[in-house]
Amino acid sequence: MSSTSMNMTMDNITYLLATVKMRSILFTRYWCIGMFIVGLIGHTLNICVFTRRSLRFNPCVRYLLASAVAGYFIIFGILPVRLLQFGYNWSLFIPSEILCKTLTFLFSWFRILPCWFIALASLDRYLCSSSSVTLRRWSTLPVSSCLIFCVTVFIGITQIPILIFYTIHQDPMICLGQPNSFQKLNGIFLLIIWSLIPSLAMLIFGLLTIRNIQKSAQRAFDHDMINRRQKRIKHVDRQLVQITLVQSILFGTTSAAGAIGGMYNVIDSNLRKDPLSLAVQGLTGNVLSFIGLLSPCMSFYLCTLSSQLFRRELVHLLSVRQ
Repeated sequence: MSSTSMNMTMDNITYLLATVKMRSILFTRYWCIGMFIVGLIGHTLNICVFTRRSLRFNPCVRYLLASAVAGYFIIFGILPVRLLQFGYNWSLFIPSEILCKTLTFLFSWFRILPCWFIALASLDRYLCSSSSVTLRRWSTLPVSSCLIFCVTVFIGITQIPILIFYTIHQDPMICLGQPNSFQKLNGIFLLIIWSLIPSLAMLIFGLLTIRNIQKSAQRAFDHDMINRRQKRIKHVDRQLVQITLVQSILFGTTSAAGAIGGMYNVIDSNLRKDPLSLAVQGLTGNVLSFIGLLSPCMSFYLCTLSSQLFRRELVHLLSVRQ
């Protein structure tokens, strides 16, 4: 190959490398800023609706409220730091190993919590709609507060290995797990605990709740013993079931993408030695990882607004404010 052809090839590779890096930077900037704006508005409205007097003493709403609060940590914590890291090449992870371990631990902890709280909301709907008195007794505010605390602590414990194995790597300087075997196992574990278990729980308990409601409606129809209060309770239950089912699909798909993105980023770099392949790998992994943050930011628009009950509460709230 002539020197002219080699120079042209090198120029093309350099141009493609610069293009990929620029697209990664632009995607990060627009995505993080957009998600911050819509997430801040959505979670604020979620909290305003879920703390309404007519809803605040509902155990299922307590789980949804906890999910919204956890979403605030994602909005004000993960998004700004990732924006600085991938959008402006200023990482808060690499000044010290303590920051590397601590920030990675906290970010991994809080991004998992919202989907588990939604799973608990699905469980509460199943308990509340059950014909068994014993099961219905578990749908209370004290139980919901206890489960929220226990799940928060449990998820934190599962992320403790990050404090042990994460460190700062040189050339390039980056905060990653050590050794490679931990990175890959941690990615698989993250896929299970972040996506698989909560999503299956949401789907299973959601379907069981629908069956309970159908049986309850049939019994009420057969005996003609339902009053206006019972109708409203069942209406609230159906609306909550609708939210939990939609969120199970949303959280399941997006969290799976985020976990896969995390695993994709820790593939042995020896398989992709050239800089262009590494840049494409990094862009793909970042896109998938950011998709994992979509559901906590968009849950209000895709889930809460899909419920007639919560839309009515939101309109009433806005009219009172005016």
